[in-house]
Amino acid sequence: MSYSWDSGGENTTIIWTLQENKDGTVHQHLDQTGFNKVQALGGAKYGWTSMCGQLEKVLVEL
Repeated sequence: MSYSWDSGGENTTIIWTLQENKDGTVHQHLDQTGFNKVQALGGAKYGWTSMCGQLEKVLVEL
């Protein structure tokens, strides 16, 4: 799945990829490209780290 994200003048592309592993688990990969400002990249890294950590907690509880 991919989509565009516009935040604070930064128009980036976000791509989520899911891949099934041999053991039946699923690997999820997130890639966000198109940053022009170092500060925006740092903010995205902080935000995704926090949100993905929350997603992991939810999935473990299932």
